[in-house]
Amino acid sequence: MSNQSAYPITNFVCKTCGENSYALAEGGGSMGTEHIMSINGDTDLSACVTGKSDACVYTVRLVRSAGWPYKYSVQVDAKGPKGSGSGWLNLVFEDVSGDRYKLGIYSSGRKTHAVSYSSKKPDLVRMDWSN
Repeated sequence: MSNQSAYPITNFVCKTCGENSYALAEGGGSMGTEHIMSINGDTDLSACVTGKSDACVYTVRLVRSAGWPYKYSVQVDAKGPKGSGSGWLNLVFEDVSGDRYKLGIYSSGRKTHAVSYSSKKPDLVRMDWSN
């Protein structure tokens, strides 16, 4: 995801970084569209959002979607676990309305993945990750 510095940053807080954890928007806030996520003050999430076999998330960005029928897209720069049959890095994003959107990362090559959705309250308040 290029040109990240052009996007405002929304900080999330994670008390226990590593595998099988979650992060909440700081101070009960939310991450709006055209924002990137930081966790504990760092926009490089790869030290905190991790999974087995070297899986990790580098960046998360919420954007308006140009495609129909969805209005929003969570874009995730990530890589899944290495090795045949190693499984997935599972991500779940929750918006202000409480709706949850799932994204599974299985490819061990680093690339951008996305989950698109429509919501009347699309701002993100929580991200969970698990193996």
